Amino acid sequence: METQANGIPVGAPDRQRHPLARGIEILTLMVDSGQQSYGVRELGLRLGVSASTAHRLLSDLEALGMVARTSEGSYRLGMEFLRLAWTTNTRFPLREVTKDILTELTEHSGESAFFAVYNDQRRQMMFAMSVESSHPLRYTVPRGVWLPLHAGASGLAILAFLPPEIRAEIAGGSLDALTERTLIDAEHLNARLDQIRRDGYAISHGERIDGAIAIAAPVLGPANSVIGDAGITIPETRFNATNTSELTVLVKQSAERLTRRFTGAGYPG
Repeated sequence: METQANGIPVGAPDRQRHPLARGIEILTLMVDSGQQSYGVRELGLRLGVSASTAHRLLSDLEALGMVARTSEGSYRLGMEFLRLAWTTNTRFPLREVTKDILTELTEHSGESAFFAVYNDQRRQMMFAMSVESSHPLRYTVPRGVWLPLHAGASGLAILAFLPPEIRAEIAGGSLDALTERTLIDAEHLNARLDQIRRDGYAISHGERIDGAIAIAAPVLGPANSVIGDAGITIPETRFNATNTSELTVLVKQSAERLTRRFTGAGYPG
């Protein structure tokens, strides 16, 4: 079947060509593509409409505050859209999205599980959700605190999958040693990140907290950009290296399930 640039079949029903539907298509494209701003002609081409039609749709969205015009004349997501997105997020919090998957990860691994989020402005990560194991000896992650990316599997599994220029900026910057095992040499850190990308997960031994082992895998969002990671923490005294492969599979599967949820593919997986 022949399709337009936006993926809608030629000759699709009128409801798909309604201005409201096309306005939603514009917003969806802006969110999913990952760009900061968009030209009128570019949006028109992607929607399969003329530049004048795209401009008219953008003008309507601008009047509602859903998009805003930049000083260069291009368009970005507007504050009203961001307000609605934030309000929706508070009504459908990360706890509800992640709790069942993290609970299963804890049950199957026997260890505390976590979900961490990445902030692009801060270039840091934060533990947003955790489920503790039933073991008397366990590590509790510090939820709600911004932490560096270079120390520990929870940060490295995010850092390794960021765009190359951001990885280089962080690895080449000032890196604090949180423990004696924290990797702070840029060359060695970059080699470590290359290995993590090949493996699809990170494992660390006492690099953020002495005596703690962590395994983490990246969670992706729209446009395949890393938005955080999922993983487990294990006291070093209880860690059995022979179980590493099994635990790694569990962590990667959990991260993949969360990725499907955040990208809308197969929710609730």
